[in-house]
Amino acid sequence: MRRLRVMPSQRGASISVKMISTTLVLIMFITALLGLTSTYYGRRAFDEAAQKLSEAYDSALGARAQTLTAAMSESARAALIQSDYSSLKTFVPKAAKTDPDVTALYVISDTGYVAAHSDERWNDAEKKITEVDPVLGPELEKLTKPLEKTIEAEQGGQKDTRRVFARPVVTDQGKKFGTLVVIYSMASLKNQLRSIDEYKLAQGQSFMVQVSVLGLVFLVLAAGISVFQSLRITRPIQQLAQRADQIARGDLTTRVEIQSTDEIGMLAENFNYMADRLQVLLEETAAKAVLEKELELARTIQETLVPSSEVIQRGPLQVVGHFQPATQCGGDWWAVYDLPNDKVLLIIGDVTGHGVPAAMITAAAKAACDVGRALEGERITSSRILEIMNHAIYESARRKFVMTCFACVIDQKTRGITYANAGHNFPYLYRQPSTLKEGESPFTVLMSRGNRLGDVPESTFSESSQQLRPGDKIVFFTDGLIECESPSNEEFGEKRLRQVIGQTGELAPAAMRDALMAQAAQFYADKPRKDDITLLIAQIS
Repeated sequence: MRRLRVMPSQRGASISVKMISTTLVLIMFITALLGLTSTYYGRRAFDEAAQKLSEAYDSALGARAQTLTAAMSESARAALIQSDYSSLKTFVPKAAKTDPDVTALYVISDTGYVAAHSDERWNDAEKKITEVDPVLGPELEKLTKPLEKTIEAEQGGQKDTRRVFARPVVTDQGKKFGTLVVIYSMASLKNQLRSIDEYKLAQGQSFMVQVSVLGLVFLVLAAGISVFQSLRITRPIQQLAQRADQIARGDLTTRVEIQSTDEIGMLAENFNYMADRLQVLLEETAAKAVLEKELELARTIQETLVPSSEVIQRGPLQVVGHFQPATQCGGDWWAVYDLPNDKVLLIIGDVTGHGVPAAMITAAAKAACDVGRALEGERITSSRILEIMNHAIYESARRKFVMTCFACVIDQKTRGITYANAGHNFPYLYRQPSTLKEGESPFTVLMSRGNRLGDVPESTFSESSQQLRPGDKIVFFTDGLIECESPSNEEFGEKRLRQVIGQTGELAPAAMRDALMAQAAQFYADKPRKDDITLLIAQIS
């Protein structure tokens, strides 16, 4: 017996928890991304502003240096030409004080000595510029064109960036008499940039706090909305899951309440429809199972109406048969009955159609045959048994079903056969080649005509007779044998049947039956049989 699989319990978090957590994580991620992006572009804006301030300050510083050196150039040139260094020493400190960012102002003679300077801490001892500034001095001493340069200086233990502007003092003829040097401190710019950095940092911290507070507000709002929305969406889904679990456990009456007209409502409606269909299908399956059981029982009963495939021996007469219904129950029937005075009655019939109704008609035909034999006794004939069966089938089916039938009585003593036909296929009498007379065919058709059983209640049937010879075989069959088709929709046909009978006619009845049905099965292949197939072979020895 197949064991039912136990339904698994729910595993993991519910859909609502997953939706809420996913929404919150997404909002946190978006908030963080917005904060980082805004911080990045804010810092970038401050950096660009600082860069522009540096460029503007440097440009303004250059202009100021240009103005200062231009203003001093004429006075310094006249003093240098006249070697009036005392005037320079008075003039230079005053000029340096006109610009608060000037750190030092030098006037260097053409010999490299500092002629005048703005540093009040110096004494008046003459010094070469190379002694005052060993690094920059050699370059200033040999200067022949204007110079702009940034240097790093250390003052009071702190580094200071300075800008150096120098230009040679020359006559109109181009002769050099000295050099003007102005050194500016960049401390003011540094202070401004430091203020910008501090402001940037403060603004960044303030912005992060604002973003965090705003993100927290969004997070709380989103949490509330996501909880509400998730519960609204997942509640019907959870109901669907619960109802599906109930159906899986066998409760086919459960249904889902349809509360919306969206996709979930459509899903609930389809779920209820499928549950209805499942209940109907299970009921139909149960009814089909009962019907199949009844059909199987009917088939079992029908099999008792038809002799087995074993050889039936009656004195010199051997009879074998083959019965194959197209469905569980068939409409073909054949029988062998013992009669008084060493006579044997052989009957083969075919009800129109197949299935349970046809099987019921065959049961009625057999019952009528049994009653007729019992009542008629020694007087029974092939035509009389057909008349009795005709009345029974007509009364049972009222022409909704009819039956073709061939009945014959074989006298074992005289080897004579008397037969009557009710619209059935004519049997073939096959004679062994050794018993044939000159020019005689091995095939003889046992021809006799009559109405089908159940067509007309007053039908009568004429009899014909034939004398049998030792070794003769009579091949009875229903139309299913010759009308069933191959995969190419070709019927087996009587011509092919006669050919196979001729090939197997010298075999014993059972071997001949098996060989004939094997070739028929090979011809049909896997094409479904459209009618019942019955084959009956009788041999007189």
